Amino acid sequence: MRENVIYSSEYISIFRMNDGFYIQSFRKGMTLEQFNRIIIGRPEIKVTSIMAVRNVLVNAPMSPELFAEIKERISVELSEDELRAYVTLCVTEEELSGSNRADLFKEILRKLKERGVTYGIKNNIILNKMLNNTPVLVAEGNPPVNGDDSSIRMYELKEAKPETKEDGKVDHYELNLINRVTVGDWLGEKTDPTEGFPGKTVKGSILMPTPGKDLPLFYDKNTVREVYRDGITTLYSMMNGAVHYDGEKIGVSNHLEILGNIDFKTGNIDFDGFLTVKGTIEDSFSVAASKDIEILGDYGIGGVKDISSNGGSIFIKGGIAGNNKAVIRSKKNIYTKFVADATIVCEGSVHIGFYCLNSNIKAKEVILDSPRGQIIGGNIDAEIRVIASTIGSTSEKRTVISVSGFSRKQLKQSLDNTITAVETLKVQLSKAKMEVSVYSNASGLSKEQKMVYEKIRDEYFEIKDKVKQHEEERKALSGYLRTHGEGEISILKKVYPNTSLEIKKIVKEVTAPIMCVSYYVQDGEIKEL
Repeated sequence: MRENVIYSSEYISIFRMNDGFYIQSFRKGMTLEQFNRIIIGRPEIKVTSIMAVRNVLVNAPMSPELFAEIKERISVELSEDELRAYVTLCVTEEELSGSNRADLFKEILRKLKERGVTYGIKNNIILNKMLNNTPVLVAEGNPPVNGDDSSIRMYELKEAKPETKEDGKVDHYELNLINRVTVGDWLGEKTDPTEGFPGKTVKGSILMPTPGKDLPLFYDKNTVREVYRDGITTLYSMMNGAVHYDGEKIGVSNHLEILGNIDFKTGNIDFDGFLTVKGTIEDSFSVAASKDIEILGDYGIGGVKDISSNGGSIFIKGGIAGNNKAVIRSKKNIYTKFVADATIVCEGSVHIGFYCLNSNIKAKEVILDSPRGQIIGGNIDAEIRVIASTIGSTSEKRTVISVSGFSRKQLKQSLDNTITAVETLKVQLSKAKMEVSVYSNASGLSKEQKMVYEKIRDEYFEIKDKVKQHEEERKALSGYLRTHGEGEISILKKVYPNTSLEIKKIVKEVTAPIMCVSYYVQDGEIKEL
């Protein structure tokens, strides 16, 4: 049964049924273009089969054929999160203009209410900016604002980087090696996470925010304490000492500070921790420490018996006048203003501010930091490289520089292995950090759960420490690979006669002054740069 005739002529009839729109033809004569002009004025008709229309027109007369769907006058679509509501109109152009628009406005509001849209309705848009067959945003909710994670700011260790200063009167050699703190000094802080702000959908439903995560502060509870005030947890040192990190866990290590000299009053020193000597070390006395050693006296040291750091670096501000007796040993690096008549054994790099005179040095690399840095006499034995402005002297003092060299292929392989190890450890670290975060944000942990948490936390610190060690190794290897060839001796200004330069057992005797040259070994030969 026909419910509504939309169009009728001597050629065709278009009518609406429950399941859509039908077309029937009575005689030939209507073209497809004429049919399209009729449809343009009917926005409620959505043609689904142009083939059915063509068939009915070409083969007239024909019985009714379904050719279109019924478009909803006012359709409402909600976004999946229900934060936005869109209205699409299929009405006559007359309804979109003049006084008819007010009636359409009321009809749209009723339709929105039917779909449960009650919040964030944009009345001005509905009244003035609605179009046919175009989805228009007519209501918008408020998304929740998630909370911020707690923010953490920690004490930053100063980088051990030597600085040479030449003011024309006094040559200065400065370095911050030990990060000293006293009782009550600030070590870090954490601000509380925020809860965030709830949102609301266009249906008026409340959307709860995700609270920020309470990230843990890692510290050694035996040497660091926390104070909570006004949403901020602050870490303070509980002792005088030196700041160190075990993974991400901050702590304060034992730090022995000698205000004067090491002499008969103090005796020899063997200390498990960091050591600072404000004065000097008298001749024939010895000093040993498990961590970094600083000797800050302006006049340096003389004929000491032995200075050893078993696990750290050594900084001797005033220099070394060893009287052919002093022996300096370090697990990591050695920094000093000058070296004369001394022996140095170093597993890392030796940085000398201004000159090295008649001394024996064995290290990974030996670097004279000043533009006036000079090596005169003695024997320098490095694995990677030696850098100085001047080597030898006008008096042609016998000076021997030897670089044992390395295999660039093996060094690159070591670097690749280190990088791979770091990436693997970082994956493990990320997993461990997530586990730590889960436990640290949980409340009411049982005794067994606390034990598990402590184990996971210790594993996290262990992995973090390994990452740090591998990163230091990666940095060192990358630096070594910047060396030319497979071993290098770089003279920035001048090398004098009676100097022996040896790289990978290939010896070059200097018989005449040479200016600004770098020697390196490549393909079994010493080459110049």
